[in-house]
Amino acid sequence: MHPLSKIVVATSLVLAQMTMSPVMAAQNPGDSCSPDGSVAAFSGTSMTCQQSKWVLDGPMPQPEASGTQQPAASTSTVKKAKNFRTVGTVLSDSTFGSTAKQVADASAVRLSNGRIKLFAFVNSTDTLPGTLSATSTSRTGRSFVADLRPPLPGIAAGQPRVISLGGKSMRLFYLASGNINAAISTDNGATFTVEGPVITTEQAGFEPGGITVIRHKSKWRAYFSNLEKPGERAPRVMRTATSSNMLTWEMGPVITQGSGPLANGGSHPFAVIDRGRIALYYAGDRGSFYGILVSTSKNGISFTGEKSVIAGGGDPDIVRLNKKSWLMYYGADLGGGEFGIKAAKSIGPVVPSK
Repeated sequence: MHPLSKIVVATSLVLAQMTMSPVMAAQNPGDSCSPDGSVAAFSGTSMTCQQSKWVLDGPMPQPEASGTQQPAASTSTVKKAKNFRTVGTVLSDSTFGSTAKQVADASAVRLSNGRIKLFAFVNSTDTLPGTLSATSTSRTGRSFVADLRPPLPGIAAGQPRVISLGGKSMRLFYLASGNINAAISTDNGATFTVEGPVITTEQAGFEPGGITVIRHKSKWRAYFSNLEKPGERAPRVMRTATSSNMLTWEMGPVITQGSGPLANGGSHPFAVIDRGRIALYYAGDRGSFYGILVSTSKNGISFTGEKSVIAGGGDPDIVRLNKKSWLMYYGADLGGGEFGIKAAKSIGPVVPSK
């Protein structure tokens, strides 16, 4: 889906997205919309509904100069992190033999042989939409071949997020039936055993989206946002939670309240920790910038120093290649109405300085 993607996790929602009437044109880039392909005017230019999100058809319009010769607006009010550089497309509908042109929400894990397995939501016009996987052909993690067996057969699972448990073991979180669910594998992700819901809508206080988990101060710490839905406009809320086993979670605060950069909202976060500092990557709209952002924290709750990472990207997921190198996988517009997954290589610290 588009960078600030909202993946539909059930067949009924996918069908509803295709049949809804167009939303009103008085919306902004990044707002939910339907149906895909709708066009609306925006500030002297136009935007197109792509994967349930309004996307500008050109650069953000700048205000016209007045008689007082006001300076032109900056192209972005957010400082650039300059820590990732896009290296190409890694997943598309052709990877999985799909015709729906929608591959999104990729999540990566390094296998015991050094290669990378990606889990991603794959829409389909003739089979049940859900999570599929692909394995890299080398340790560089830039070329992938689809796996023969789906990781969660018969489940319309969306927004997968995989966590390595060491060796050949891993846990896969995913969305289904309004909950964040978990499944575990001990064979490099070839098969999974469903463990059940781990965070429900009732627990979260809203219908949760995809989860990200890190090890922080002797506990597992998670971040997740509220689920975006086609045609629905709602503040982008993110919350944190802690656990001793990744299956039973204690809800923490909503981190998109109060002061600081996260007060402006964000969705589909991914957390990474390095030398005790946490970087939270997420998709957000900051007026003149729309795409992947990053903020940092020491205590896991208060974030500062927001910077832009990749314009137009969304749904970030990061995996370490070696001691000095990381790869980010993210959702992107591939052109021609197709949405897939691109990779970006680290060219700076994965946890940026303030």
